[in-house]
Amino acid sequence: MIRLPDNTPFGEYTVQRFIKEGLYNDSYLVKNADGEPFFMKFFDLTRMPSKMITAGQVTEIVFCSNLDHPNIIQHVGHGSGKINGKDFQYLLARFFNGKLLSEVLREGRTFTAPEAKAIIIPILKGITYLHDEKGLNHNDLTPRNILLESQEDGSVTPKIIDLGHTAPDVTDAVPFPLEDLNVLYVAPEALTGTFTGKSDVFAVSAILYTLLYGRAPWHCPISLRDSFYSKKISVGHAREAALSFPRGTLADPEMEAILQAGLDLDPSRRPDASVLLDVLSENFTPDSVSVTREQAAPPRKKPAEPADGTGKPEEKQEPREDQVRLAARINKTGEGGFADVAGMDGLKQELLNRVIWVLRDRKKAAAYRLLPPNGMLLYGPPGCGKTFFAKKFAEESGFNYYLVNGSDLGSTYIHGTQGKIADLFKKAEENAPSVICFDEFDSFVPARGSDSARNRAEEVNEFLSQLNNCAERGIFVIGTTNRLDMIDPAVLRKGRMDLKYEIPAPDPETRAAIFKLHLKGRPLSDDIDIKRLAALTDNYASSDIAFIVNESAMVAALADEPLSQRILEDSIKANPSSLAAVVKRPKIGFDN
Repeated sequence: MIRLPDNTPFGEYTVQRFIKEGLYNDSYLVKNADGEPFFMKFFDLTRMPSKMITAGQVTEIVFCSNLDHPNIIQHVGHGSGKINGKDFQYLLARFFNGKLLSEVLREGRTFTAPEAKAIIIPILKGITYLHDEKGLNHNDLTPRNILLESQEDGSVTPKIIDLGHTAPDVTDAVPFPLEDLNVLYVAPEALTGTFTGKSDVFAVSAILYTLLYGRAPWHCPISLRDSFYSKKISVGHAREAALSFPRGTLADPEMEAILQAGLDLDPSRRPDASVLLDVLSENFTPDSVSVTREQAAPPRKKPAEPADGTGKPEEKQEPREDQVRLAARINKTGEGGFADVAGMDGLKQELLNRVIWVLRDRKKAAAYRLLPPNGMLLYGPPGCGKTFFAKKFAEESGFNYYLVNGSDLGSTYIHGTQGKIADLFKKAEENAPSVICFDEFDSFVPARGSDSARNRAEEVNEFLSQLNNCAERGIFVIGTTNRLDMIDPAVLRKGRMDLKYEIPAPDPETRAAIFKLHLKGRPLSDDIDIKRLAALTDNYASSDIAFIVNESAMVAALADEPLSQRILEDSIKANPSSLAAVVKRPKIGFDN
């Protein structure tokens, strides 16, 4: 695919940033002339198999344009054009903020039965709509294709995304690629070329099991004779073993029976999606369950007892719209911390010396009249661990930690965002010492006078005011950015963001340390060569390496064998670096 650089004009849209690459498509965040954000999926027609095109149009676009359901990604528009003389088509979808379910699971979150139902029931509503009203199956339901859209009240709305494998029942020629399917969630019959609505039921049930128990239901549901990345998925047999339920976790015979039925290896014995939806919805009241965007929501408290003897609970005052609703994560010293960060030893030591001990030992710091720096800016290419490093810094320090994304401070009210900024710093001061990390800091404080800062000068001014000498209030600010050049220069001066560190693509020694860190604790063969793995991943981001190790471990687990050098090298070959530079700016034209 031809990677479009940031700020590339694209018809009436402008590319903001690259999101991800697929086999035949790229995804971008784009904005229109009014600054409204959208997702754009870009299809390279020169690479797409003919079986994925219907009457001259990408089949995914054909299906998406006819769907309208609150739990399925919303189609906004589509079109076509040329890049360097090659034909392409694009799909435009509504932009939404939130986390992929796979991201939440990677953070170690497990769910109670009501919380899991609050996610699965909306997904089943979307799947039932596909099956019963449109005659389609999704065919690739996994946690990576479920997005938890953040709402203003802090709750989330589950949405099904990525319809690249959507099709009617398939019993013969499969009209989409199999290479990118996640075997842990694919029904046994699907990998032999049969995809039906019952295959989606298996996938939903496998996701439900993962939510409840923190792992996929089968250690090795399918035996693969070839590497997963060889692009020759050979199906052996589904392991005929009883579905197990880990001890010490959920003890719910009814839920176990539902999972047994949905994960039956024989599709004829599985319930339809509508039946599964009815069973899970029985006696379920959504208003009683709140699945929030926090990784670990605090337990619900009973209403306060009335103090006036009326027998009515006291009314809780709702927060104003301009108040920030972020809660601090309470950290404990020694919880992960810098031990989880591979390499960057010099930076870690400098922060221990210049920041952490000064904030910890306030008495000694006062005796020497020392103040820590106000803040630190981490900049560099995407995927190299800037936000991860900020989290580990907070863990190392033991301070309260706020991770702030752009949507957390957004407001539809005049001056509402300014109020949220002020409220955030007030909360951090009340819980000092605190660390506030602003992810994609350039979106909060764009250079005044630039197009991206239009109508936002007052918000930037509020940030400047709050950043002034915030160390005196026990607040340490961290900003992460891929675009240092887009940040307002006044933010970068001394007294605000005092420290600036580049987090580049990891060098060979750091890549070796990253491999060691992610391979630790996994069953390994004797042929693992860390130095060679580091050499093969030149210019790879740390997130690329983490993905490679995790996907390789999945392959090894499915084959029921130790993780080997061959599997890792196959994964490296199949996953090029996400930091591949764009050498030539493409020429873009649109069809009228």
